[in-house]
Amino acid sequence: MASTVEGESHHEKKVSQNNNNTVSTTANGHTHRDFQQVMIIQEITSKVHIKLQAELGFSTDVSVSSSISIEDFLDYVATERLRRMPHKGSKWDKVLKWAEHFATQVSIYGLQVNIFLPHSKEAASLVMGSCRALLEMGPSHAAALERAFGIFYRYGLTISFFLRNRQLFTVSEEIRQELGHAYADLLTLVTDVTVYYRKRSKDKSTTIAGTDFDSHFGRTVDAFFGRRDHIANEMWTHELQHSVDLGHAAIGINTIRQWLSPQDRTLQIISSNRMGTRGAREEFTCEWFQQHLLDFMRSKDNVLSINGRPGCGKSSLSSWIMERLQRPLGRKSYETVAHVFDADVPTQTTSLSLVKGLLLQLLEQSIGDVALYKSLATVAEVSKRTKNAAEVESGLWKAIDTALKTSGNLVVIVDGLEDIKGGEPAALELFQRLHDITASHSTIKAIVLSRPLEKLPKSVRSFSIDAHNKEDIYHFVERSLSSHHHFHDQSQTDKVTIIELVTQNANGSFVWADLVVEMLKMETTHKGFNQILQNAPRSLHELLTKFTGTLDFSKGDSKHILSWLIVAQRPLGLVELQNLLKIDTGNKKQKNNFTATEDDVKVSFGSLVTVRDGICRFRHGTVRKYLWELSASGKGLLTLRDAQHDLMTRTLMHAKTSLTRQYEPSFDLLQSGVLDELFQSNRLLEYAARYWTVHFNQSSMLQSDGTHNLSSDFKTAFSDSTLLALIERSCWETQTLTAEAIDMHHLALSIRQSVFGQSKSVLQSNMTLASTYENISSNEEASRYYYQASRISQKVVSKQSTVAFACATAFLNCTTSVISTSRTELTTQKEEMLKYVIEVETSTHSRTSDVVIKYKQLLAHLYVEIKEIELASALYREVYEACVERYGQHSEQATRLSQTLTVVMQKHSSQTDTIEYTTSVFEIAEKTMDIWDERRILATIRYAEAYESKMDIVRAEEILITLFRKITEMCRLKRTIECHERKIQAIVQYVRFLRRQQRLAEAESILIGLWAEYEQEEMTSEIIVIRIKTIGEEMRTLGMTTTALAVFNVIWSYFKRVDRQTSTEATSTAITLVEVIQEASTTMETFTQETVLREVFESSISSTTTKVRKTSVKTCETLSTYYAKNERWTEATTICQNLLREVWSSLFTDQRSVVLPKEFTSEIIEITKRLACYYVKERRVEEAEKIYLYIFRATKANLHIQDDMVADASRALFEFYEETNQSTKAISVYKELAETYRKTLGSTHILTIKILYVIGDFCIKHRMKDSEHYYLEIVTSLNKGSDVCHTDAMEAAIVLSGIYYEGKRWGEAQNTLSTLWLTFVKCGKAYKMSTEVVETIYKRYSYILEKETKVEYTVLRQVTVEYRETCIKIFGARSEITLKATMRLAEINERSETYQHEAILIYEEIFSSTSETMTTTNTTSILTEAKKRLARLYVSTTSSSSTQSERAVTLHLEQYKRTKTTYSCSHTSTMTQLRQLSMLYKKQNTQQFHTAAVQELQSFTIELITTERDSKKLFDSGKALASIYSSCGFADEGYELLRQLRRQIVAKDSRSVQSFGFDIGSIDRRSYVFLVVFEESLKGTKKISFSEVMADLLTEAMLYEHYTNSVTRQTNFESILLYGARLRCFLFDKARRDQATVLEDELFEMFCTNAGSTMKTDRRTTRVFFVLLLEEFRTDARDVRLVHAACTAGNQRVLALLNKSKFQDAYDLASCVYQFVKYHHGWHAIENYDYGLKLSLYMAGRGGKKCPESELHSRMLSLSKDILHEVLHASRSLNVNFIYVSLTELNSLVGAMGEQRNFDDLEWLLTELWNNRHSQKTWSSGIIVAIGYRLVEVRFTHKHRDSAIHLCEDIVYNCRRVWGALDKTTIEMSTLLYSLYTTAGRYHKAMNLAEEMLRQELSDDDEEEVTGHDAIQTTLANLELLKRSYQRRGSWDKDASAYKDLFAQLVDTFGHEKKTVEVFGQQMSFQKLQHIDKWSNSGADNIGTFTAPTSWEFMSREEGRKHHNLLRRVSENWAANGTNGKNGVKAHVEVKA
Repeated sequence: MASTVEGESHHEKKVSQNNNNTVSTTANGHTHRDFQQVMIIQEITSKVHIKLQAELGFSTDVSVSSSISIEDFLDYVATERLRRMPHKGSKWDKVLKWAEHFATQVSIYGLQVNIFLPHSKEAASLVMGSCRALLEMGPSHAAALERAFGIFYRYGLTISFFLRNRQLFTVSEEIRQELGHAYADLLTLVTDVTVYYRKRSKDKSTTIAGTDFDSHFGRTVDAFFGRRDHIANEMWTHELQHSVDLGHAAIGINTIRQWLSPQDRTLQIISSNRMGTRGAREEFTCEWFQQHLLDFMRSKDNVLSINGRPGCGKSSLSSWIMERLQRPLGRKSYETVAHVFDADVPTQTTSLSLVKGLLLQLLEQSIGDVALYKSLATVAEVSKRTKNAAEVESGLWKAIDTALKTSGNLVVIVDGLEDIKGGEPAALELFQRLHDITASHSTIKAIVLSRPLEKLPKSVRSFSIDAHNKEDIYHFVERSLSSHHHFHDQSQTDKVTIIELVTQNANGSFVWADLVVEMLKMETTHKGFNQILQNAPRSLHELLTKFTGTLDFSKGDSKHILSWLIVAQRPLGLVELQNLLKIDTGNKKQKNNFTATEDDVKVSFGSLVTVRDGICRFRHGTVRKYLWELSASGKGLLTLRDAQHDLMTRTLMHAKTSLTRQYEPSFDLLQSGVLDELFQSNRLLEYAARYWTVHFNQSSMLQSDGTHNLSSDFKTAFSDSTLLALIERSCWETQTLTAEAIDMHHLALSIRQSVFGQSKSVLQSNMTLASTYENISSNEEASRYYYQASRISQKVVSKQSTVAFACATAFLNCTTSVISTSRTELTTQKEEMLKYVIEVETSTHSRTSDVVIKYKQLLAHLYVEIKEIELASALYREVYEACVERYGQHSEQATRLSQTLTVVMQKHSSQTDTIEYTTSVFEIAEKTMDIWDERRILATIRYAEAYESKMDIVRAEEILITLFRKITEMCRLKRTIECHERKIQAIVQYVRFLRRQQRLAEAESILIGLWAEYEQEEMTSEIIVIRIKTIGEEMRTLGMTTTALAVFNVIWSYFKRVDRQTSTEATSTAITLVEVIQEASTTMETFTQETVLREVFESSISSTTTKVRKTSVKTCETLSTYYAKNERWTEATTICQNLLREVWSSLFTDQRSVVLPKEFTSEIIEITKRLACYYVKERRVEEAEKIYLYIFRATKANLHIQDDMVADASRALFEFYEETNQSTKAISVYKELAETYRKTLGSTHILTIKILYVIGDFCIKHRMKDSEHYYLEIVTSLNKGSDVCHTDAMEAAIVLSGIYYEGKRWGEAQNTLSTLWLTFVKCGKAYKMSTEVVETIYKRYSYILEKETKVEYTVLRQVTVEYRETCIKIFGARSEITLKATMRLAEINERSETYQHEAILIYEEIFSSTSETMTTTNTTSILTEAKKRLARLYVSTTSSSSTQSERAVTLHLEQYKRTKTTYSCSHTSTMTQLRQLSMLYKKQNTQQFHTAAVQELQSFTIELITTERDSKKLFDSGKALASIYSSCGFADEGYELLRQLRRQIVAKDSRSVQSFGFDIGSIDRRSYVFLVVFEESLKGTKKISFSEVMADLLTEAMLYEHYTNSVTRQTNFESILLYGARLRCFLFDKARRDQATVLEDELFEMFCTNAGSTMKTDRRTTRVFFVLLLEEFRTDARDVRLVHAACTAGNQRVLALLNKSKFQDAYDLASCVYQFVKYHHGWHAIENYDYGLKLSLYMAGRGGKKCPESELHSRMLSLSKDILHEVLHASRSLNVNFIYVSLTELNSLVGAMGEQRNFDDLEWLLTELWNNRHSQKTWSSGIIVAIGYRLVEVRFTHKHRDSAIHLCEDIVYNCRRVWGALDKTTIEMSTLLYSLYTTAGRYHKAMNLAEEMLRQELSDDDEEEVTGHDAIQTTLANLELLKRSYQRRGSWDKDASAYKDLFAQLVDTFGHEKKTVEVFGQQMSFQKLQHIDKWSNSGADNIGTFTAPTSWEFMSREEGRKHHNLLRRVSENWAANGTNGKNGVKAHVEVKA
């Protein structure tokens, strides 16, 4: 590869240097002059690099570096493959293979196009880097990456196609540009996919699904393949243009490609490279077929028939074959073309579709094959002119034969042959064709997959799939059930049993297995799960019956969806289904669908239907067939005919609602861009256009006699769109043959005529048929439809229509050759068309124009032919006169016409007739007045009115009735607009006559009858509509309101339809309609009424009359209310705007002019407010503000200030500002209004005061300044200097006082509060002041007096006295506020000794008064506070009596207990109360109180230390209590208490409990804090620090307690030893050695009787180990773990003893350590397992000196095994990952285990290493393979043969792909696999493997790997293995000739070698080799059987080995092929119908 790359690089430099020259040389030696370089890659590369850095941060990551080479990438893939070892056929295996291929193609492409695409190599590097970044996501994302790399692989195939035609790269600028853009698209896609997938993989909340690729990148991929097609077309075009054999190309290559391709876009997607089979092929499936495929390809057979029952996996196998043949097979490369007969696509199941599909692929593979082009062009032209399909197909088969003449190795693959249209006869005929083709072309082979067929050609090779797919079904069932919880809960054995049971019962049917799995997944119970397993029907039909029985077809739309899928002409997309579901068949319109269609399908149908790439289809053809039969029987589903009808109706309804564009009829096909745009966005429209006629023919509307019975819903759904007819033409004429297209057009025309009569769509269908017939030269048929088209066009378009004229002239052209001698239908039609053409041309030009003269002559000639001479003569005279006028009387033209006219007249008429004829030209006939003449009708009416005026009623009625009768009769005979107009006019006049005569009943009857005649007619004339309006007016006059409303609705609908709503008549109608609606008292309850009112409103708002304006206002109110109720804000806004622009235009135009509406002012203002409100709802806040502001300005400027409308407007504006958080603007509104009020009404007016309150409150609410100003204004204005506050100013004064108070403006606050206080004292009751207000006033007032102004005590007391007295007066003596005032007065009295006695009296009064009433929470708190104060007064008052003292004690004790209960013992309040109580006891100076004090303190202390858990609080409480004891003189009592506490707490001595009176019980160590602090505080001095004392106390107590408790309670020995060791350590530290020694002896005895009792070591060794443990603790007295200490100390000492050759001591100590650690389960600790591994290795002689004594070594080895087994067992529970252990240690472990024959643990360890190999990046591929090798051996040795073989197959497969089959390691692995096959009795696999290894020896792919001696030795060894397989099996696996041919080739290759080599212990050479014919078929020895290794280390296997990356050489081969001719690079394309 190095030389190749260097050569390319040199070439690139050469091209680069010559870029500016006129000539440059490409790699293939061709010369191209002056081609311009394409710079798009340079631009896109830079952008992509920046994007990758920005999106993923890959600034330095090598994976996306622009310098990564193909070698780097392939090396990475090789490493990844050998690290992951994917199973052959797995998703990850496919991803890696596709990545290899894609990267190789991109690399080569970058080199090839770099000459004209600068930076192509850099782009290739970015592509490979991005691919690597994707691969780094790992196999966990294989499902998503499979989709991505599958597309990349197909991109690679496209690049292969480009490269095989590389000689055309630079032939045109167009090709170069497209190649550059394709490369840019490729680079963009790959990098975009990388960014998307990598970012999604980092988001843990999301998963990456394969469907994500299509939803995000599907269009990009389609665009790329579209570009590929364009490049192919350009290449073909160039080749054809420069072909010397062709000349001019009659038909474009693109036209041929389109003709061969399926036209339906969905079918194109299904058959394109982006689509696979119905579903993704399961992992691991079909790989078994590779050998069978290879055998066929190597054989001389031409056709392989693969047959199998339905559902056995044929389609999956066909896709596998297709994919496999895209890579070299058996060292040969093949091109492939394929076709699939798909029952889901009936239109593509013909042999014609197959031959077209094959030719389309061959056309792409054969660019430049002129013979093929000629053949195809000929057939394409024939197809346009013939109705014979067989003729076209025959021509296409000949074209295939032409194409195959130049093909290389080609394989034709046909799948689903049994589904071909025509059944088995057609299948056999096609089979014979394929057989004949392959027989006549030696390089062509065919593979056909189908159900078993009879009478196949004898030379066809047959293969049945049924017996080989069991393993595939097993894999499928295993994967499908793996995520199901019922399956997951099973044991491994049960899982295997379940899988095997389903696989066995499936009997080779994937469909059966799939349905059973789906039913299992649906089960919610284990019981149901097991019942399905046991009771599932064995036949597929019964299973389908049972499965469909579980589906609820009545739920939702499931019945319809499944019925549509059954009858659909192709699979339907999810979007199409969703659009179908939106069709409301009841209302014939679209509806909303709120559920996800894909979810509906999956939930409703389970495994019956699959959804892939957005397309929904049946799981298998058998499912569709079963459901078809079920539908035919009418069970559960729609019947087939009903389904056809429903699907067709819905698609047509969708088309009707989708086709909104207006297209005029045209002869031209729709432009492809228009069609693409329509279909790209609307696939259901395409389906409707292509297939609705097919469904119609299969529906119930097609009668048995061929007639149509159109249903009403079909008529409603069918669109009258011209565009639909145009689309039909574009679709049908390209997707079918002409004959089929004509039949479809006939059906469409017939149906359109039945539904629409004459319309533009009918016109288009006639035009289409006419032009189609004309194209195939069927002029008679063409003329018929041209005639109809012209007549319809004249009527529905106009007579001047160019279409009508063109159709008429086309008709005349088609009938030119038709000659008639009498009048026939055709001559009458010709006459009509000629007259029409003459009329049009006359009006367009003149009667003397050449065209007019020409057609008049033709008409005259027609008259002569049919012998109507009079008409001919008259016409000739006209022509003659025109010629005379145009050219002159004596001109040649006039003379010729004169002669012709004379001849005609003389030949066919008499002389008299001639004279009369010439005379009549100049005479004018007098005409009489017809009955329908308006003048005559008016005269008649006046005549009748004259008799009526003379009161001759009878005569008048007679005249009117006569007119009524005559005009009615004439209207029946002559149905013209004029007649109907006169009829209505006459009848209405008669009705008016009856009304005038008060004959109202008769008048009503006539009107009803007259309206019934026109009610159902479509109004097309405004004249008639106006006349019908008079009918409605007469009805309204007669009180027929409901009927009149219907009349006016119809009239209004007409004006709307013709877009004349603004006309005078329409306006008049609208006015009347609104009035009638009001008269009928109808409400807007229907959509129709809403629409009509909306239309009426819109038509009436422009009127200027007051009456109409009022209607507009009311209509606006109604509509806007309705819209707002339904939150249709936009419509509500619009309706209000429209009205206001008319009635209050200044609102929108000139807001400076503030005027009010002149009329309906209040109503208009209300509507305007609504508009503003709607603006707010729409978040159009600024516009709303303008509206509100304008209303405010206008009302304020134009109305009196006291008008309610002004207040309402200001309030609306204010509330708007407040709602939108515009506080400043809001307050400005009221400020402005307040100013106006002041000026207009005065400052004391109620409105002024109210607005000031509002402003002030708003300012406070929004914390705005100046609120004080408005309240002050209120107070000042109303109080006017009075000492008492005005009642309306009270609220303002209180708020104002609060502002001053909070602002600490004490002077202003005092003034305001003084006024309020006087108001309270004088007018409190009158003002009904609340208690809250009173309390607030007093609180603020007294605070200012006391704290700020510091008034005298007497003043403060006087205010409080007034407070209490006034409260009593207003609220009563027992009210709560009075109680508070009393308390306040008592509190004030307390401050002065003078009034303390009074305070006591008040408190006692409070007790007595409140005890008589019910107390509340507040009064209770007041009483509590009173008691507290009273107690304090009792104590502090010197003149207290003994009674008061006792009362004081009682109150203090009560208060103390309450405080302690409320808080806690340690709370400061409790301590304060305790101190006061103790002092009070002491103050009494009696023994009784002294005892009480001591007991209370003791009780408190006990309670404190037993309940308090907070150390800080205990600390503080200890100090406080010591202080109380000391200050009260109770120090001795305190010390005594302390002694008792220490005895019970520290020493745990409870003997003094009885004597001292308390038992402290169990208490935690936190009490130590209290003891230390209490003692130190009592002493008052410190000798040592508190911390030191506390630390020692705690440590000793803790250690003693732990140790004694553990011994006493007989806890586990580990705890005893641990605590004892720590206590011993502590004693040593405190120099208490004797105690420590005693403790050590005691501990050792315990050790010996506990852990030591299980040890089998002597006492001395045990003592040594024990001391080691204690020493370990001695070195670190912290929390040392005992077992870990044993491990560390033991390992160190064992290693030291080994190194000193003290092997026995080392063994004894190691045994001691092992037993001790095991006893304590120490190996299960994560920190110990490494020590166990090392200890095991020490004993095995690894890592230290090895014991030379065999007996002791054996014992040490046994101990090593025991230790290792325990450690590994523990590590499993710890989830220890051994990959982080060094390779050297792992190698030693594996070797030790093997030496120990510890296969259980060895297999486990190697499995762990193998399963975690991908996470150890430092391991080389060789190490990984070596580990795998040993794992295979140990598994097989350990009787796990299947898993061993499976793993060995994976390793061999991946080694072959990476290193090649002849790599030394690969050979060893293959040999091992052979031995496994042999030992397991799989002799046929062993034979195939030996054969394959020998064939690899003959290959030159890996010739650099094994040469000379190694090659001979390997070949001879494999021959020996093949021989042993033959002997063991007793026969050959294949035909013997295959092996003999192989042997002969080996002899030819190596037979000249004379060297002797050792093979399996024997000396062998090719010279002495036994011939294969002499091999015996029995008597095999042990050669080739498995033998376990003697040494198990794995690292030795890879020492000194070097491997070559075979992928690099494959890449080199691709590169070499890419420059060596046309067939060097292969392209494979699959088209699936």
